[in-house]
Amino acid sequence: MALQLVKPREETEVQLHFSYSQLNTYLICPMKYYFQYVVGVDWETKPAALTFGKAIHKAAETYYVNLKENGEIIPVEQMIAVFESVMDNEVKKTKVEITHKEGENLKFLRDQGRALIKLFYAEINPQKIVAVEFPFSVKIPDIINGNGDLPIKLIGYFDLVESDQQNNYMVGELKTSAQRFSSLKLEYDLQATVYSYAMAKLKLSTSENSCLVRYDVLVKTKKPAFEHYYVTRTEADHTRLVHSINNVLKAIENRIFYRQTGWQCGDCQFKKACFS
Repeated sequence: MALQLVKPREETEVQLHFSYSQLNTYLICPMKYYFQYVVGVDWETKPAALTFGKAIHKAAETYYVNLKENGEIIPVEQMIAVFESVMDNEVKKTKVEITHKEGENLKFLRDQGRALIKLFYAEINPQKIVAVEFPFSVKIPDIINGNGDLPIKLIGYFDLVESDQQNNYMVGELKTSAQRFSSLKLEYDLQATVYSYAMAKLKLSTSENSCLVRYDVLVKTKKPAFEHYYVTRTEADHTRLVHSINNVLKAIENRIFYRQTGWQCGDCQFKKACFS
């Protein structure tokens, strides 16, 4: 009999938590983590890519939810309508300047989004859908003090969980990207490691201690492409992830926040505050 994903119960009291987004933000720039998660500085700008990505995800979510709950594939026009509605609502409610990459504007992104959704619709071939936007919350061992588990849980959402005819689970993650994924990114990307670790902790791994993760990447090149990448993680990868989380949390506890300059400064939402 296939295992069933059961949503975690609501915590009866406030549960300290840490997410992939928080971990990744600190590793990219500790000062950005400080502004976003410690003092909660208001955003100065908002990259258009965030609005675009959210709208694409909502369109795909609508597709998967209808397929899971009703066994029906919605018309592509319905996906496009969801995309456009989310884009419009996000733009209207955003009170700060929306920043664009050179040569892009909202019309360009709307046209690009329609093309990518049509490509997604034509080429996606889902297996049995087990869950959509499924929340997880798992324990993290305390390896610094050796006192069992940390009081902080690792939380997040799986975009999509599918299973094959043998009831093997796989996590699907939809991405939009300006370029195809490199072999190095696929080997070391932390998001896949977090998903694999969480599935292992939930005892829903594809194999004994790892979960297959598929990146569905809509590539925003002149001629759009839809790429699929399959990656797995080992128990050693999970161990390194736990080490990273423990050490980052220790650094945060000791208020170690410093500016990490580079490509990440280009559309940072806290650039003025950081360099003032």
